[in-house]
Amino acid sequence: MTAHIRPSELDWESFHDPHGRPTTPTRILRASEPFLIEADFPAHFHAGLHWHPHDTVYVITRGEMRIGDEGSFRPGDIRWVKAGHAYGPEEAGEEGVQFHLFSLGGDIGLNWADLYDVPEALTARLSQFDQPAGRRRVNDMPVVSPADALPGWDQMPDEGPLIFRVSMGANDTHTAFSPGFDCVWYLLDGVVEVNGDTTVASGEFFCADAEASYSLKAGAEGAHWLLFSSRSLRPL
Repeated sequence: MTAHIRPSELDWESFHDPHGRPTTPTRILRASEPFLIEADFPAHFHAGLHWHPHDTVYVITRGEMRIGDEGSFRPGDIRWVKAGHAYGPEEAGEEGVQFHLFSLGGDIGLNWADLYDVPEALTARLSQFDQPAGRRRVNDMPVVSPADALPGWDQMPDEGPLIFRVSMGANDTHTAFSPGFDCVWYLLDGVVEVNGDTTVASGEFFCADAEASYSLKAGAEGAHWLLFSSRSLRPL
């Protein structure tokens, strides 16, 4: 699954809704597991009650999004939601909202709650959790260096995804970084060179394979990224 994704090199396209409901521009960042898109809602855009067939993670990068009784999400916020949990409406703020969307386990499906019932298997799984959705802050996620022991599920603040930060100082190197699970890196700041031939910069993604080991070299300003496990807690 190893891949380097530069969103700026990808075209925006309209998200297709087979029922003809209004949609917004999206960029398909990755069309295989883990599925990733970037979405851009114009000011005051409204999306009604809906659910996803897989656990889903939002990373807000610009503007504001209000989601039902969950409140407002802004840059620096991470929102997660379990498969089959119907929520909404989603409403963009005065300046619209831009965000990355990660689907853990399959394609990013949009199911309108007034048209599609949640399958019994998803409803049963939802009952295993204390909460179906939650909020985190990027700056509150555990932070480690590539040489440290990596955080596990027991170090997460809730039942959401396994997410932590990796940080390297200016020009730091590490010969063999191997998280041991499929994961996605999202560069927050700086630049990191991977395996001597791939340079991942701020705002870009790197998809890492569970079986692989990666040599790392940070740029002159260091490198800091979010690392997301591609698997969910209690996967389907």
